[in-house]
Amino acid sequence: MPHDHIFRRASVIAALASVLLASACTGTTPRPAVGTAVAQALKDDKPVAPQIVAADNAFGLALFSALNRSATSNVAISPISIALALQMVYNGAGGSTQRGMSQALQLQGLGALAINQYNAALQAALINPDPKAQLRIGNSLWMHLSENPVVPSFVRINGSYYAAKIGDLSGAPDNVNAWVATETNGLIKNILPQENYSHVVAVLANAIYFSEMWTSTFIPTLTRAAPFTLSDGTEISCQMMDKTSSFPYLSGSNFQAVELPYGPTRRLRMLIILPALGVDLKSFVANMTSEELSTWISDLEPAEIGVRLPRFTATYASSLVKALTSLGMRAAFDPNIADFTGLASRTRVYISDIEHEAVVKVDESGTVAAGATTAEIVPQSLPMVMTMNRPFFYAIVDSKTGALLFIGTLINPIQSSS
Repeated sequence: MPHDHIFRRASVIAALASVLLASACTGTTPRPAVGTAVAQALKDDKPVAPQIVAADNAFGLALFSALNRSATSNVAISPISIALALQMVYNGAGGSTQRGMSQALQLQGLGALAINQYNAALQAALINPDPKAQLRIGNSLWMHLSENPVVPSFVRINGSYYAAKIGDLSGAPDNVNAWVATETNGLIKNILPQENYSHVVAVLANAIYFSEMWTSTFIPTLTRAAPFTLSDGTEISCQMMDKTSSFPYLSGSNFQAVELPYGPTRRLRMLIILPALGVDLKSFVANMTSEELSTWISDLEPAEIGVRLPRFTATYASSLVKALTSLGMRAAFDPNIADFTGLASRTRVYISDIEHEAVVKVDESGTVAAGATTAEIVPQSLPMVMTMNRPFFYAIVDSKTGALLFIGTLINPIQSSS
């Protein structure tokens, strides 16, 4: 399979232990084992369908370009994390909502069953890709287990094809954040804000973690302070690592590209593309296609070159609603037209927010990276909230007789009256 098309920014989690699904309704039905399709794909060594990799890569580049367009600082995302989270949600979509998600996720021509089967094989193929690498993918589905409107088939599909762990939203956000923190080795701790989640129907989450050493590490004593020129021409100082060796390299018409391999198998690699002097990075990225990227990767040839790379840590966190809307997913976020009847059975729901966070750390020894994505599903009409944060009238009423036992006005809740 293409060893590195799948993820460029951060990477991946999968725990295929024998986790049990909670019942989608009352908890009285048998609980099927999670991840059966993923486990079977792993057992059969099922090949990865190039269609799903191409779709995820195209989606990732389009989303990255949308986020990068107005950014004034570093942007880092995990395309596979976002794609897996949204493709789990996709299993509950219908009508124009499904068509819009298909457009945004570049899934045109692929049926839901094929997408799920392809994802099971993809996740299985990413388990233990290198004996020295930590590369994991985790998916989870959170709902109120005591009284749950999530359709049982939605739970079953995401359990089988995505090994989605089931959690109880009554403990949100703390239990969701704790799960993400565990799956990302503490790099991402608070992806969900401290809010009341009693009205939320479901939260779907993906978490990604990657840690690996370079095949040939940089020598720390060669790292030196060196200038780095920002997009506006300002020059700053950074810690520049330095290594001369044979690397896969390509000199294009307006860029240079190099791959830095990880681990003994060199299966996982970091691709770096440096636009030529005078070429605007945002424009370059906006015009880059996944097909071009694949061609450039296939055209790389070993060359003896000196690589000077800044030691850096990049962090990024953002809501993806605006960017995904621009890619065609508007219906999924519109409470008036969203169709997720395959997800919730007793109430109309829509996606209120999709949050993504990524961390990438690069130094002389290698790379540590993590990404997490959450999709929050809420009812079409949220419950009315009445906050008594100003003076109010109150009464204590005998409901049988209608007698007013006490009445009053509260002007100051910390002041008594004589």
